[in-house]
Amino acid sequence: MDPLTLLGLLIVVPVWRAYDKAGLSPFLSLIVLIPLAGPVLAAAILAFAAWPKLEGDTRLQYRRLK
Repeated sequence: MDPLTLLGLLIVVPVWRAYDKAGLSPFLSLIVLIPLAGPVLAAAILAFAAWPKLEGDTRLQYRRLK
């Protein structure tokens, strides 16, 4: 197997799973393959997008500190 293909799989597969667990389209993980800006853009999407799987989860709501 070509080393670049292997490196691409080692990067895309974990990001694919992260997007899937967040409830976003896993196909967005292919953004990582864009040279230089891809990983930054993929991380920004995960950081700033609303995660559909967390919207109904009341356990993760923040509580006010007294």
